[in-house]
Amino acid sequence: MAQYKITKKRILKLNLPHGYNIEKIEIGVPVLGDEAKKVNLKNIGDTILPAASFGINSAKNANGYSYPDKTKPMERRYITTNWIQPYGNDDAYPVSVDIYRDCYPVVDVPPTEIEFTLYQNSEGEKYIIAVLTPAVRKKLLKEVVNLFLEIYGFCFIFSNEIKITQDAKRTRCNWEILPPDKKPGAHLKGQLQKRGEDTDTFDVARLEMLDKYNVEQIAEGLNGFDGYYAYIFANHCVLESAKYGNATYIIPKENWETLSQKTKRELTDQKVVIEKIIHTESWGNTIRNILQKLENQIQYGYRV
Repeated sequence: MAQYKITKKRILKLNLPHGYNIEKIEIGVPVLGDEAKKVNLKNIGDTILPAASFGINSAKNANGYSYPDKTKPMERRYITTNWIQPYGNDDAYPVSVDIYRDCYPVVDVPPTEIEFTLYQNSEGEKYIIAVLTPAVRKKLLKEVVNLFLEIYGFCFIFSNEIKITQDAKRTRCNWEILPPDKKPGAHLKGQLQKRGEDTDTFDVARLEMLDKYNVEQIAEGLNGFDGYYAYIFANHCVLESAKYGNATYIIPKENWETLSQKTKRELTDQKVVIEKIIHTESWGNTIRNILQKLENQIQYGYRV
């Protein structure tokens, strides 16, 4: 049995031992205790995008990242929208105030979206294995190793004993249907308060606006999709994130369960995204106009 164990905090370059074929290796950890529970894997074949909360590598994997391009001049840019009580009057209805700053242009780097799956061999031994697509094998093996090192502190490179084909049956577990009476805006506020989390990185107002529409179903993102909600309308599905720096995706309602299990990159590559709406100061008007265009207001039942 050929196994190569890595226990560093992170690697700068992956050097495979002699005889290891990059096209046939698998990367993962054995399940000897709570390894599967740690990343929310339950059943054999379950596949998830690891949560961004494990650390910087996990955050880049799930959400991507951005950096300022300091080679270019600064520009006036919308940062966020704050809701305040006008004139310090606590009894007044909150009003929105857009915040702008002079900033360097931002370069957005898309998420790597490396997934983990729960695998069991013929002897009943369980492993958490990274899903190594051809694209991942070609460019992202170092990122796979660093993801495991961040979450578990170690990982193994398996040479021959684990063989996973690309047609292996997998069930992605990235969404959970919310009860009909649970609205994402209020639901997220309650979660943040319970966790004692800072709300500055969230824009609950976007969810609260979509909560005003009558929808057939709402699903909450799990694991690496944490912060995303799927609003299933009559003919379309709106994938919305309450976290700053993300975007709104509108996809067809048909087979939305299958489509929602795909990563954002897969949705884009397969050209099933009807609209992608960046979070800017004009987001509210843009999303209203698009939803009106896709279906009339009566069908959506928007309560003004």
